[in-house]
Amino acid sequence: MNNSPIAKGHVWFRLTALLLGFGILIWLPVEDQSELGVLIASGAICTWIGARLLITPPKKDWQLILRHALVGSGAGLILAPLAIILMAFKSGIHGHGTPDFSVAQMQSVLSRIPFFVLSGFLIGLGSGIFRLAKRNEVKQEM
Repeated sequence: MNNSPIAKGHVWFRLTALLLGFGILIWLPVEDQSELGVLIASGAICTWIGARLLITPPKKDWQLILRHALVGSGAGLILAPLAIILMAFKSGIHGHGTPDFSVAQMQSVLSRIPFFVLSGFLIGLGSGIFRLAKRNEVKQEM
C-alpha cells in the first residue's frame, strides 16, 4: 500500500464525500424552508471540491497562491447555482403542491454570488499564503 500523503488524502476525501452524501440524504426529507441549510450543504460540497482540486500543489510559489485564489473564486461562483439545484431537487422530492423554497428565496441566493466569489477568493488567497508559508518553513528546517 502506498503511504504517501497524497494516497492518504484520497482516503480522507472518499470518507468526507461519503459523509457529505449521508448528510445531504438526512437533510432532504427534513421540512426546512430556510436558505441556511441549503447554503451550508452547497458550501460543504464546494469546499470539498476545492480541497480536492488543491491536493497536489504546483512547484512554483506564485502558481500555488494563484491556484488557491482561482479555486476559491470558482468555489464561490458555483456555490449559489449548486444551492439552487439543491433547492429544486428538495422541492421535487417532497412533491408538495407548493415548492419548499419561494422564487424570492432563490433570487436572494443568486443575488449573493458576488459576495460568495469575493469570500472564496479571499479564503483561497489566505489558504494559499498559509500553505506557502508552511512549505517554506519546512524547506528552511531541512
